[in-house]
Amino acid sequence: MFLTVSEASEMDIKKLWVSPTNGSLSISWSDGHESNYSAFNLRRECPCALCKGEPGVFGKYYEAQDLKVSSGVEPEEIESVGRYGLKIVWSDKHDLGIYTVEYLRGLCECEECDAKRHLVREEK
Repeated sequence: MFLTVSEASEMDIKKLWVSPTNGSLSISWSDGHESNYSAFNLRRECPCALCKGEPGVFGKYYEAQDLKVSSGVEPEEIESVGRYGLKIVWSDKHDLGIYTVEYLRGLCECEECDAKRHLVREEK
């Protein structure tokens, strides 16, 4: 499965592909960076209100549901949402999250990005 995004934004996805063997996602970014994501981790990090919780009316906070993500979950469909993100339909039929390009880049599982996150945590 390939998705090519032609219009440019500040942080562009140039190419996205899904591994046919394990459902992992790979993204080529406009700055030359290559990101790889396990499908399980990406599904577990779904940013929707159902998965992450959300503030409600009059200051009430709605807790996220206890996620039971299958280790075999895979993306079935990926759609571009405007110029800022992706909507993924998962094999468990969940499809509520919009993964912004910034959020996706922040979830990158490569050693370089992991080291940067580690440094930021140490500085705090």
